[in-house]
Amino acid sequence: MDHGRSDGIAGAIALASTLAVAILFPSRIHAQAGTSTAPSNPSPKSLKGLSLAQLTTLEVTSVSRSRESLGAAAAAVSIVTNEDIRRNNALNVPEALRLLPGIHVAQRNANSWAISSRGFSSVTSEKLLVLSDTRSIYTPLFSGVFWDTQDQIMEDIDRIEVIRGPGAALWGSNAVNGVINITTRSARDTQGMYLETGAGTEERAHVAARYGGVSGANLFYRVFGQFTEHDASREPDPSRSDDWRIGHLGFRADGVASDQDNVTVQAKAYRGNIGQLQPAANVIGRPGPQGNLEARIAGQYLQGRWVRSLGENSALDLRAYYDHARRDDPTFEDELHTFDVDLQHGFRPTENQDVIWGASYRFMANTNEGKGIFALSPSSSDDQVLSAFAQDQVALGDSVRLTLGTKLEYNDFSGFEWQPSIRAVWDLAPGQALWGAVSRAVRVPTRLERDIAVDVTDPAGNPVIRLLGNEDFESEELIAYELGYRWQATPAWFVDVATYVSAYDKLASLELGVPFVDPSSGRTIIPVINRNVTDGRALGAEMFVSYAALPNWRLTASYAYIDLRLEPRGLDLNRGDFIEDSTPRHQFGLRSLLDLADGWHLDAHFRSLSSVQRIPEIVSGEGLPGYSELDVRLGWEMNERIELTLTGRNLLDSGHLEFGSPASRGEIQRSVHFQVAARF
Repeated sequence: MDHGRSDGIAGAIALASTLAVAILFPSRIHAQAGTSTAPSNPSPKSLKGLSLAQLTTLEVTSVSRSRESLGAAAAAVSIVTNEDIRRNNALNVPEALRLLPGIHVAQRNANSWAISSRGFSSVTSEKLLVLSDTRSIYTPLFSGVFWDTQDQIMEDIDRIEVIRGPGAALWGSNAVNGVINITTRSARDTQGMYLETGAGTEERAHVAARYGGVSGANLFYRVFGQFTEHDASREPDPSRSDDWRIGHLGFRADGVASDQDNVTVQAKAYRGNIGQLQPAANVIGRPGPQGNLEARIAGQYLQGRWVRSLGENSALDLRAYYDHARRDDPTFEDELHTFDVDLQHGFRPTENQDVIWGASYRFMANTNEGKGIFALSPSSSDDQVLSAFAQDQVALGDSVRLTLGTKLEYNDFSGFEWQPSIRAVWDLAPGQALWGAVSRAVRVPTRLERDIAVDVTDPAGNPVIRLLGNEDFESEELIAYELGYRWQATPAWFVDVATYVSAYDKLASLELGVPFVDPSSGRTIIPVINRNVTDGRALGAEMFVSYAALPNWRLTASYAYIDLRLEPRGLDLNRGDFIEDSTPRHQFGLRSLLDLADGWHLDAHFRSLSSVQRIPEIVSGEGLPGYSELDVRLGWEMNERIELTLTGRNLLDSGHLEFGSPASRGEIQRSVHFQVAARF
């Protein structure tokens, strides 16, 4: 590992690298939502009958926090509909996200994914804000998502809206390279009994049940539960397994309190056991947990929402939730309590102008107790985020819409942040739109960057190299320039192209600090800390094409290209510059949806990704070769109540690797899954 430094510094770097300051949270030691009051899109079953032109007018709320058609949005936005999920038989959210252009979904092993937008692939989804029904799925521990806890009945997802690119002017910090907004269906749309069961070579057993009813004329509800057991991936160490089990119970109620008021209340509790191939925190040269490793996860949340109409062009939206998550990992025990309240007001001061403004408050109480190697100091932390935003959308004539907005925020990690954007859409002609945007976004520091305290050499030795938090670590910054074009060429053809240039500043880099003597032990401490001494830029393009070849046959194709370049201005002990090659430069997807006679469907999804050239977790910088895979689904709707599905995944080879270090990754194998769904 050559950093081109002097011999003394190079020796220190080599020592830190050899000891692998390998905290695998990720290699760099390092999400609020829309406002629709009721489902505005057609029910999932009706999507099968929509023309391609109608599909492009589906409404999205994530871009402007108000309803607008997908084709008119001034952002690179895509939707995975309920019908898309069903026709792909996606068993979890990461599988559904594989359908989208520009989203890199890499499965590290049976229960771990690296999901990213526009580079910076990481198992912690860094720089990507993820929301579920307006609830931020975020942990301040590492600024990302524990994907293994995101257990959903996929039938109950209405849509997944994905913004590729910054969305911080509305959603705030960490919406740097993208926003994923998972929206579940209203209880009004899930009436009656739904039962689902399946089994396969990888997903051993799966059962889900939901019942929806109505109380009186205006209160709709559903109760639901699900349990899933997954097999392990193929990996070289037979003493460890990454098989996993997870289950949840929950309810949702949607009611009309008056002609002006709509109320939603929902809650869920989950519990699971997650097998691990490698400890979540590991330092080479220091003994860690041994044997069969397993993390025990549990949590629950309660969420409420009240929407009041204040007239024809004005509405008030109040949202609040409490979320509790606990993770008992072999290397640490983490507990997080989150309380969040958000108020939004929208109104139309003039005929050509829409204004939305709002404010929010979030309180996070996190306790993390290490089990030998991993430690935070202090172990407990209470942190707050206060924010406000405002957005003004103005129609300039009949063909141009200009949107100005900004998010103002104060957080306990980095202080005051401001994240403005300017977006514009020009309707060139019927069916054609050109859009552009300039945005600023930040990723705020995490507890790993502020509070970590891990000895990477023998704690009884002298000197001791210690990974320490840095209270002066600042937010990472992005300025993004985007340009896109959408064209409904004919009722059968639709083309969507987005390009971008992203400039990154103050990216994290592990650096040597000034040695000091620990007064309690008398040992010399050589600190390794995070500093903002790496810059970067990204160039990229994304394309999506849809073609209705026949009334019963639709084809889609997608392509994404990225060229990311990072420039460390320090020692870069964590090999942060490797992250520029951790996302495939080229991604291609081709999908076919074919309706056959008598309720039969034949659907296929082909994807091809170029190589991951370097992985920061690997000291030598080696990567993984590219791969191509094919998923095929055969479905039969026996009648309006019963549907049978047979799905084959990764059919082009017996197994392949997608991401991660050799010790943490497993081969993703060819699999077959059979499912029965019944509606009563």
